[in-house]
Amino acid sequence: MTTTLTPIDGSRAEVHGDLLNDTVPVVLPEGSRLLAEAGDSWTVDLAGVGKVSSAGVAMLLEWMRVAAAAGVALHIANLPEHMRPIISVSDLEPLFEPLLV
Repeated sequence: MTTTLTPIDGSRAEVHGDLLNDTVPVVLPEGSRLLAEAGDSWTVDLAGVGKVSSAGVAMLLEWMRVAAAAGVALHIANLPEHMRPIISVSDLEPLFEPLLV
């Protein structure tokens, strides 16, 4: 399955596919670019995400860094339930919880 990041408008995008070690590099740079151009806020919808690994969490952490540097409020919609254990075991809930919509 191909992983894609599809812009919906200037402040929203959707990820479709798996977020694994070999697929995250496909969408990471595009997400960083969209974030930097987003204006005040950017929402990424993960409803179309299938399999996930720690690489998917690392991608979201990188987007958090890019958003903070650009002064953009990042929001994460439809975080996959199977991503939550990776976030939990990494003690990252305090970083993710405020971003979830």
